[in-house]
Amino acid sequence: MHQNNRTMTEQYKMCISACQSCAGICNTCSDDMIGMEPHGDRELMARCIRLCRECADICSLSVNWMNRLSPLAESLCRLCADVCDACAEACEQHAPHHELCGPCAEECRRCASICREMAGAAA
Repeated sequence: MHQNNRTMTEQYKMCISACQSCAGICNTCSDDMIGMEPHGDRELMARCIRLCRECADICSLSVNWMNRLSPLAESLCRLCADVCDACAEACEQHAPHHELCGPCAEECRRCASICREMAGAAA
């Protein structure tokens, strides 16, 4: 048991796993795009790289806060869901030009949904 008698629930564990997976694919997706010759819209590719990196960061931070059962984890996970959705949107638009963007977008959407469920159940 941790702070304020909080315990690690199955929902937390599922959300931690989703955030870890999302951070992993976002890092891979952005790293693969760096140095890639842009096909078409340079601004879209730059936005996609930036959002993948930001999504990986917020997912990793969410994992840390959930692991220590922070009382603010639910609030952070709501923000994480919003960032995941923004990343998914950019990756969906860029998917025709980069093979990892489609799977990245799917993982971001899945993570966003699980984060919202976890945050909503804790509220």
